[in-house]
Amino acid sequence: MYILLSSHEPLNPETSQLRWQKGWDNGETGRSVHNILPKVKTTPTPSQRPEIMFVTDHGPFPTYLKRFNIRSNDSCGCGNLGNPLHNAASCLFTTSYHLTKPSAGLEPLWWKRVMNNNNSRTKIGKLIHFIAENETLLFPKDGDNN
Repeated sequence: MYILLSSHEPLNPETSQLRWQKGWDNGETGRSVHNILPKVKTTPTPSQRPEIMFVTDHGPFPTYLKRFNIRSNDSCGCGNLGNPLHNAASCLFTTSYHLTKPSAGLEPLWWKRVMNNNNSRTKIGKLIHFIAENETLLFPKDGDNN
């Protein structure tokens, strides 16, 4: 089977896969996912919604909410940057759900190991649920006193 990019350029599946991989390797977006899934493939990778939210920084995190102008700041209620890694490894409000904090320079490896560990993935699911249920307590609205 061949895919036609134009009427003059047939592209076989192997060439298409190589182009796709090159684009994935050299892209500017999706780097957190690239750290975990560096190779493109045509079969889906089984992941749960909380895990996807965690890896992509989508969901109930101040960094995500600020990016879409839902909040005016990206701070956690504890005063630090409210991103998934902070909530999973160092936030005082989420210690029950903490994972081991990655060493400097080893963060890409940390992401890959965490997402390939069933216990860590379960903990991430519980963390996302906890944050979603307690969002107003953890991340006071702009202008509220901490």
